[in-house]
Amino acid sequence: MNPANLRKSTQFFAIAFCLMAMASLATLMGFGQMRSDRYLDIHMSAINEIQGLRESLKDAILASQRYIVTGEKLELSSFTESVDATKQHLFILKGIDGGQYANNERFRMMANQVGLLLDQLVTDARLYQDKGPEASKDLLLTTRELRDASVLSTDLLSLEREESATVRAYISGDSKARGNALPMIILLLSACSGIYALYLFTGDGVTDDTQPVNATQAGLTSEGDELRRELELAKEQLERLANVDYLTEVLNLRGLEQVLKAEDNRAHRSGGHLIAMIINCDNFNKVNESVGHVTGDIILKEVARRIKGTLRPSDHVARVGADEFLVLLPETQLAYGMRVAERIRVAIADNPMRGPQDPLTITVSIGLSNLPAKISSVSEVVTLTRTALKKSKATGKNKVTLSREIATESGEYPVIVPRSPVEQLTDIASFRTVYQPIIDLDTEDIAGYEVLTRGPDGAYESPGDFFRICIENDILTKVDLQCLKLCLAEIPKSKQTMRFHVNLFPSTLLETPIANLIKIFPEDRAGTIFCIEISEQQFITEPAYLRDQVNALRQAGILVAIDDVGFGRSSLETLILLEPDLVKVDRKYVSGLSNEPAKARLLRRLTNVAKSLGAEIIAEGIEDRRDLPLLKDMGVNYGQGFLWGELLQILPTNEEVHQNEGAV
Repeated sequence: MNPANLRKSTQFFAIAFCLMAMASLATLMGFGQMRSDRYLDIHMSAINEIQGLRESLKDAILASQRYIVTGEKLELSSFTESVDATKQHLFILKGIDGGQYANNERFRMMANQVGLLLDQLVTDARLYQDKGPEASKDLLLTTRELRDASVLSTDLLSLEREESATVRAYISGDSKARGNALPMIILLLSACSGIYALYLFTGDGVTDDTQPVNATQAGLTSEGDELRRELELAKEQLERLANVDYLTEVLNLRGLEQVLKAEDNRAHRSGGHLIAMIINCDNFNKVNESVGHVTGDIILKEVARRIKGTLRPSDHVARVGADEFLVLLPETQLAYGMRVAERIRVAIADNPMRGPQDPLTITVSIGLSNLPAKISSVSEVVTLTRTALKKSKATGKNKVTLSREIATESGEYPVIVPRSPVEQLTDIASFRTVYQPIIDLDTEDIAGYEVLTRGPDGAYESPGDFFRICIENDILTKVDLQCLKLCLAEIPKSKQTMRFHVNLFPSTLLETPIANLIKIFPEDRAGTIFCIEISEQQFITEPAYLRDQVNALRQAGILVAIDDVGFGRSSLETLILLEPDLVKVDRKYVSGLSNEPAKARLLRRLTNVAKSLGAEIIAEGIEDRRDLPLLKDMGVNYGQGFLWGELLQILPTNEEVHQNEGAV
């Protein structure tokens, strides 16, 4: 044993012993409490707020029932104060410990039940104000509802008792409640010190025979260098696999993202041009069907090889789809980019590929674009070039097309000007429509369709996305009217009675002269019934401002529906003020109805309000057949949802409609 190692070993044994003694002393004295006073404050606050929540909820229920029986304003005032107090306690509970307390699954369920019960009580009080004492009998809580409220109160009391038990355990010094993290840390350090001391004590240390040690070290160094080289090779191979397409051995999307970032930065510094082209194999699905997918993969590899054979070493090619490639040409003028694209097209189309039996002629359509500065993602590049690709496809395929051409003053080269989001969204030619059936719940026949708009392919396809851009750029009314015209143009004339629903923003109703809006609808409607859906969630003013427009539409024979209706105060005001022909209940109040009795009770009250106003009811978001009996029992007339299939890309013919009705 080397004396130096023996000395170090003794020192570390002594350190380990001292640390173990400190850990034992800390444990005995109760140090190391990670939960300390803050832990106690959190649970004490929770106890106080749960007590207050339970009491204020009980007061709200009693005051509500007394008000419905007596109609006294004092009881209404007491009810309002109790509701506000209950909401205040809920708010404080959700904010305890920075919102962490509200993450408890049990508390979330109770908070949701309390919120639903409060909504029910508030709705009953407002209905009593509107209908008067004759409605009191129907508005009083049933025995079952009172029993549910009692169970909720019992659950709150149980939660309060659990919190109290936790506090008592903490105060009494229960180790699980108080925690002993600091002694455990000290004990861990002592264990490490002891292990290291044992290693030094039993190890050989530095021997007197230095020559064998040096030889051993030399061998270890050589072995370590070899291992490092193998690791470097493995790292390079993994990096290559992560950035290269396994089939065609060109870049994949991840590799293209990295290349695009580097080339965009270089173009920004040098002021040069960055040209992109998207290459799509024409009718490649038919090729796969005729020769098989294995041969199809070989053809894709050959297409990639011919593309790479046409490019410079500084150019980049990536596979971005099943039969689609994207090429980047850095530091390239547009005229040269057009020549490269044409060479690629000729290299693929003019040289048939060898097939299993006969030679195969493969052609490609190419879209070309001059990328703007600071392009941020591959998806933007694909969006900019795909417009030109669609033109190539639409004009006969096997062509090269620019995304947009504008002649320069000299007339020497065309310049591509990328379309801005506003230009894309105001071009209605790039929009399309889809259809969702409206089902008569009594027969489950198709009663009509809701016509929905989808934006340009890519980043603006989702309605939520392109309408958000429209609002930001103050073009919402223009685009909304264009979408309305597109939807109406796609609706065929039908001899049988069929209902078609279209959507419109409330702001569009206010900003468009109602006579001009009515003129957009066809005069000869035959058996077609039109309905305009106005989303309640998009109301930014008082609903009363829309009353004249709604009445004018109704006089013109156009139905009006209020969409996305919930259970709050604004919903009741909207229904009472506008008196719509139809009420569409938001999907979050319909989905899972059969498993949530509280939701069912609220929906029943909402349907009673709608029926009292003479409105028909449509339930959105139906996905479970078990919800249908409840909806029918409540008097819901129509339904929409994925229970009856996905959105339709085209409208079926009359014969297909009858077949679908029979299948349902």
